[in-house]
Amino acid sequence: MENENTLSGSQKLVRFFSSKSKFEKIKAESKLWKFTCDCGKESSIWEIGGVRSGAKGKPSMYIKCPACGKGGMKKIEKV
Repeated sequence: MENENTLSGSQKLVRFFSSKSKFEKIKAESKLWKFTCDCGKESSIWEIGGVRSGAKGKPSMYIKCPACGKGGMKKIEKV
């Protein structure tokens, strides 16, 4: 399981209210939702501290890139 210090507040909340197996499923699905920064770095929603499970579509959200630090509207897609 994840180290307590590596989880974001949202991820800790989901872990608290979920069984271990459900948390692992949510984590796996969140890692499938990706975005690509203008710098070329592809990241998952989980990697930036987010949670996305049971969702559909291709929404745009304001995201700060973990590689270059530049923020902007990015389209996220499930891969």
